[in-house]
Amino acid sequence: MHDHLTFGQRVRFYRERRGLNRQELAELLDRSQDWLYRVETDRIPVNSIRTRKDLADVLRVHLEDLQGSPSLLEDHGDAQGSVPAIRAALMQSRRLSGDLFDRREVPRLERVEAEVDRAWTLYQGSKYARLGEVLPGLLADTRLAVHSRTTGSGLRTARRWFALALHVAAVYLRKLGETNLAWTAIDQGDMTASDLGDPLVTLAVRRGVAHVQLGAGLADEALMVTQDAAHDVTTAWWQSSPEAVSVYGTLFLGGAVAAARLGDRALTGEMLLRAQKAADRLGADRNDMWTSFGPANVEMHRLATALEFEEVGEALAMVSRPNAGRLAAGLPVERRARFRLDMARTYGEAHRLDDAVTHLKRAFRTAPEQIRAHDYARDLARRLARQTRQRDVHELAVQLGAVK
Repeated sequence: MHDHLTFGQRVRFYRERRGLNRQELAELLDRSQDWLYRVETDRIPVNSIRTRKDLADVLRVHLEDLQGSPSLLEDHGDAQGSVPAIRAALMQSRRLSGDLFDRREVPRLERVEAEVDRAWTLYQGSKYARLGEVLPGLLADTRLAVHSRTTGSGLRTARRWFALALHVAAVYLRKLGETNLAWTAIDQGDMTASDLGDPLVTLAVRRGVAHVQLGAGLADEALMVTQDAAHDVTTAWWQSSPEAVSVYGTLFLGGAVAAARLGDRALTGEMLLRAQKAADRLGADRNDMWTSFGPANVEMHRLATALEFEEVGEALAMVSRPNAGRLAAGLPVERRARFRLDMARTYGEAHRLDDAVTHLKRAFRTAPEQIRAHDYARDLARRLARQTRQRDVHELAVQLGAVK
């Protein structure tokens, strides 16, 4: 029922359910009663995940409950993929996986590799409905490829693709708000990567572990995973290939987000500097191991962490630079859309209405499924629709599901 409520309405709903008045909740948060009133009436946004997590903790609910459930998959009655099908594919017991493996042929490893690459391409292209359709079969094929081999290079190759298939399943499930299933997927992926013993796959999957932890509001744990994973590899190794540089550098981007959500500015800066060092060594934006890593992604995370610290002036300086909008031009759709959304959020915070509308529209045109499901996008569209009578702004808010 409450998925249709605004963020502010959900705060009020859970405050009243806990039996707190506004003054009591404001004191628990070390905020003013006026601030809380403006949050509950959606007069101001809460763009900081750290602040949202503080609210959730005090209200004794999960962060996901407070933010509402994303709607990545619309049920039109004919969808081939679904959460139950993905759940069945994740089950290690054949008794729990239904008929998914019945009469399924062992796939060739070349086909498995192509399937994994296709899944990551769909994810980075923000084609979530289609990814939901192919994931059950991908997980079944990669698991079958592992179980049908006992030794040798074939087993190592099968484990590699199984771990990376579980990784993409985990980050996808995290976007769906299916945290428990995301945990299941990334746990199996991490164990498979450990059995494989390939540092490249291990670091890639550890990035997924931190991603799931961040989505669940566990910034401390995500930071620890990042630091431990980076500590386990030598300088000679991470500098040995573009793929190694990319997975190593991407770890620190997630670490910067985790540190920002913990409110640690110094550690956030350190993480970004280490990511920048890796990006400088890489020298250009690449997509090795589906990381989208390079100088542009580091700069995008500088913007994201500035917004997390509510440093609007710093964020505005970044997005106001000449050709700032082209920063992510060479990156996959998912990254381009997220950057446009963060630009829109920045302009919204700076009360530059027209610019906020322009970039939110561009984000939506770039990746409709992704932006429609994003809580920040819906909140921003709702606020913009209240601030102007422009018909196109109201229509955008309707398309995003922010208003009816």
